[in-house]
Amino acid sequence: MADLDVILAPAIASDDLIGLELHLLDAIATRETPPVLLIHASMGRSISIGRYHLFRGPSERDGINVMRRLTGGRIAGAGEGWLGLALTLPSRTALLKEDTSRLKPDQIMNRYVRGLLSAMRALGIECFYPGRDAITFEHREIAMCTFETNASGAMLFEVSIAHNRGMEEVVHDLERIDPDGALSCRMYDATSATKVVRELARDISFDELADAIASGYRSTLGETRRRDLTAVETAKAQHRGRAIAASNWLVGPAAASSAKLKNRIAAQLGTIEAGVALDANNTIEAMRLSGDFIANSPAIAELENELRGEPLDLGSISHAVTKTFGRIDNFFLGAGELSNLVRLIAGVN
Repeated sequence: MADLDVILAPAIASDDLIGLELHLLDAIATRETPPVLLIHASMGRSISIGRYHLFRGPSERDGINVMRRLTGGRIAGAGEGWLGLALTLPSRTALLKEDTSRLKPDQIMNRYVRGLLSAMRALGIECFYPGRDAITFEHREIAMCTFETNASGAMLFEVSIAHNRGMEEVVHDLERIDPDGALSCRMYDATSATKVVRELARDISFDELADAIASGYRSTLGETRRRDLTAVETAKAQHRGRAIAASNWLVGPAAASSAKLKNRIAAQLGTIEAGVALDANNTIEAMRLSGDFIANSPAIAELENELRGEPLDLGSISHAVTKTFGRIDNFFLGAGELSNLVRLIAGVN
């Protein structure tokens, strides 16, 4: 029996992609479906923003679309010129052939990126994963990875791969979709970013690149089975995709705009901002973290609940952060030490 189903989706709509990922997280958590490696691409030029970015702009402007991932992390490219990889597993250590009892959350991406590194090596591109969220070739960024775990523990590991468009194009697209600069992104050029076709010095089709990736994950995670999306999966993807689009998923919760007290820090992946709203008793009514970080969404919801009704002081915030992220199934990557997160929230003004 295969360890991993491999599905190719060379032209999936962005809403359908989110809907499919939501469905697979649920179906794989309950073992209705085996683990799935989805290799996908979409039509049109797009910007992929992370789960925790604040965005109040339109979904499309000047021919550039914006989509919001289920995973956190930095802004990346999507759509035309980009290939996506979505690995969905029943837990974040599933399929790993090692003792995982001491495996820390920040080591998860190191393990699941190895199939992609193997694929790129087979194509003749010796990529490197230096840590955090970037995959590089000769110090130039060629892909970006991130992950999420839901309340049942199922994991979605995602990689955005610069196929024939790279981050140097994304920064220019970002200027067109977000002229006010609400979304932050470092500057890239040909010395700091690259793409697969540039390093191969030839064109490569979706199918050839996807086949290499499937072989890479077969060599690192176990036997695979190639299959198409089922009729149920297609229907669920469309239904849940429409539902999440209708829920204002792109813009995000209104609580973010009600925060009057704010603080921002430069962090490992970019910037992180805390916003706090106080009630009439001067206790925390709402707290919202946004920006360039990777965390499991249940932990962020748990932290927000822990802080609600608490005084805005260092002790209360430290207790809530430690209680939330002291649990082994919760993680927050991108701020460094958790004390930095405590100071970020406590320092709002």
